[in-house]
Amino acid sequence: MPIVNVVAVRTTHPLAPYVRGAVRLEELSDGFVIPYRFFPEQMGHFSGIGRQDRAAATSGVVLDFVTNGTEISLDCRIVRPLNPKHRLYRAVMAGSTNEGAIPFGTAEEGNVDGIDLVVDGRLVATVAPANGELRFAFQNDAREELEVRIYLPSIMQVAIGNLRANGSLKPVPSRGYLLALGDSITQGFICGKPSHAYPAQVANTMGLDLVNQAVAGHVFDEDALGGFSLWRGEQPELIVVAYGTNDWSHKRSSGEIEGAASAYLDRLSWYFPKVPIYVLSPLWRADEHDAKPCGRPLTWMHQMIGRICSRHHNMHVVDGYHGIPKDPTLFADDVLHPGPACMGLVADLLLEAMCADSMDLLIAKRVAKRTQSEAGNNTSGFISPEEQIDRLISLRDHSPEGHPEFDRLVRIIWRLRQPDGCPWDKEQTHESITKNMVEEAYEAVDAIAQHDDAHLCEELGDVLEQVLLHAQIADDRDAFDIDDICRGLSQKLVRRHPHVFGDLAGAGADNATAPAQSAEEALDRWDEVKRAEREGHGSKGGDKQGLLDSVPRSLPALMQAQKISNRAAKAGFEWDTVDDVWDQVAEERAEFEREEPGTARAVEEFGDILFALVNVARRCGIDAEEALAASNAKFRRRWKAMEQMQDLEGASTEELNRLWCEVKSHE
Repeated sequence: MPIVNVVAVRTTHPLAPYVRGAVRLEELSDGFVIPYRFFPEQMGHFSGIGRQDRAAATSGVVLDFVTNGTEISLDCRIVRPLNPKHRLYRAVMAGSTNEGAIPFGTAEEGNVDGIDLVVDGRLVATVAPANGELRFAFQNDAREELEVRIYLPSIMQVAIGNLRANGSLKPVPSRGYLLALGDSITQGFICGKPSHAYPAQVANTMGLDLVNQAVAGHVFDEDALGGFSLWRGEQPELIVVAYGTNDWSHKRSSGEIEGAASAYLDRLSWYFPKVPIYVLSPLWRADEHDAKPCGRPLTWMHQMIGRICSRHHNMHVVDGYHGIPKDPTLFADDVLHPGPACMGLVADLLLEAMCADSMDLLIAKRVAKRTQSEAGNNTSGFISPEEQIDRLISLRDHSPEGHPEFDRLVRIIWRLRQPDGCPWDKEQTHESITKNMVEEAYEAVDAIAQHDDAHLCEELGDVLEQVLLHAQIADDRDAFDIDDICRGLSQKLVRRHPHVFGDLAGAGADNATAPAQSAEEALDRWDEVKRAEREGHGSKGGDKQGLLDSVPRSLPALMQAQKISNRAAKAGFEWDTVDDVWDQVAEERAEFEREEPGTARAVEEFGDILFALVNVARRCGIDAEEALAASNAKFRRRWKAMEQMQDLEGASTEELNRLWCEVKSHE
């Protein structure tokens, strides 16, 4: 995206509230700050082993805020630049040597390291880090409040200052955080886009902030965990450890490797005994068959780490070696450092393991409680429960993906209502097409009864047309739109399925989140939540909503009667036995027979007979509407058969009865 001139308003807030992923900030005299991912004790250790430059990089650090603007600027100063003489830098710049490899471009395009602008979860731009003012523009014509993240470089160290926007600027509430530990791959080495590094992808999907404490070239040792006691007041929600191949490549014995790994992971579990820890064993690398000092194959690392993790109830090992394709073209350096596409595969591997261990709702519930308690009813700038659930559902095998045909249909309906659109569509109102909705719904039901898939597909399309047309009519007068409809339905489905979505559903009852053992129990949970909603919200007039107020008066009378009787029965207004209901039918019949035929009272009493019969059906577990529909269909079928036997015009009653009995006997 081209960089444009910014008409900016300088924020009056200090920069610190906007920074995520730093354990401390060094404030410079000129107003700039340098974010650090490590405590001073840790930096001292990395300095002693010659890794201080890589530890100082701002990997995982972001500026996270909400704005209704369209332009953002940030002052940047490079403290530690890229080293163009480094062999990995040269390898990427020279391009892959493998045929068919993904081109990584040039450093100026941010493909070795960069600064990413992510708006509402979408990567908008990547720019090369540079001294001076960095400026970004993005689309926000409606001036909505959008969450914006600026990802700082993964390999370089920068100082930042003077965050500005041409609109509002508010920090995002803290979400809890994911702690990522590892070496160069975890740090995002030469991935090119910091938002594509797999720790960032995992944190985003889980709705967590990220603290990335990986160091390129790090050989695992427990001294790197110095200062972790400072985290005991606010522990991470989740830890990911990527156990890289530096030990395997450089240490001389397998015993030394296992001893160091054991000390490191044991110490980590001691610091965080209740935090889920996922340990990713080394990824496949193209030079795995080259001789290594320890003499062990790369797959041994997974077995070794598995033995250590089995000692800790909160540790889970994830097989990195078999989890990604053995394809050098997925790696930026053709050997071991994943490019952006491969980073996504690594993120999926970890997320799938978390879901397999039922981590999805565990993490999501913690995140939801924290964000909701801090942000109240204001959903701007944090991930809603529905978004968290959607991200987690998307990780399941065969989860539905994008539906471009739906968006195309929405646009077609919009076009029909434009000034130069269809004259008929333009003049329609909610009231003018009310009957269309009912008719199309009944035609779809008829297709279901006929077990005709092709017909059903067509009729469901006609029902959807009515929904979209009503949505567009409402959108034209700024009442609501199709997104509001979908959002409201998503929230309702989540809210009324606490036995599926847990605490994210906001269930009130103590046992509401326990798994439902049957369809009947699931329906009871639905009714429980619905009843709580009804009690918590008054009617349009401001009074408390009554038990029967939500039964639509536009339903067919028979269906309406069954819903009314169901609700009254659940409230305790019920006969003791079905025989008592039959007695009620007899009583209503007697009252009907006492009335003068054709009078209003006779009509009323006949209605009471039907209502009593509906209660018989309910007590017998019969859906009265379905039963009558089946009888209608049966009568149609028999009459059609009679018509096929002979011409019925002018037939006597006796002849019709004879034909009817004949058809019935053949059935």
